[in-house]
Amino acid sequence: MTKTTYVATAPDGSQHTRKTDRTYTHAVLVEGKEGWGAVGFCGRPDLAEKKRGEHPGSIVVECGVLGDRAPDMPEAEATEDAASTAPAAGDAPECEQTVDEKIAAAPVHGPEPKRTVGSLVQELLMDPDLGYLAIVDRVVAEFPDAKTSVRSVASFAAGLRKKDVDVPIRRKVKSSD
Repeated sequence: MTKTTYVATAPDGSQHTRKTDRTYTHAVLVEGKEGWGAVGFCGRPDLAEKKRGEHPGSIVVECGVLGDRAPDMPEAEATEDAASTAPAAGDAPECEQTVDEKIAAAPVHGPEPKRTVGSLVQELLMDPDLGYLAIVDRVVAEFPDAKTSVRSVASFAAGLRKKDVDVPIRRKVKSSD
């Protein structure tokens, strides 16, 4: 069987490929210290969303076949001179998008992931003003049957840090006796 090369393009323009005899429609990408990387390629949007849920901060993008384009589509050609689009002297340079803005602007396909205790804990851990006890209180308020403890939140934070997620450090408050 002939192998097909699939390509997924990250928000920064970098391309990630996979050569296989399987059929892929989506890729899950995550940004790390060295730029964007492919977590995996999937054949269905729901599988891509599932994989995205397993990797904090990842995004889902559609992937295409390398070199594939519709036969009636003309080749792309430049229509503007690069010099005419450059800002004039004295003009304020346009601000580049931050990583968070790029992620927010990236297309996401499929149903919205179901809210879970883990997703709530992860979201609350990103707020440096919340202590572990406050996080436990908010989780139990939203999920009354949750068995979340301060220890489990701390363990979850440690697991995220091992995956290179930038989780704010919380210091123990010294009791005044």
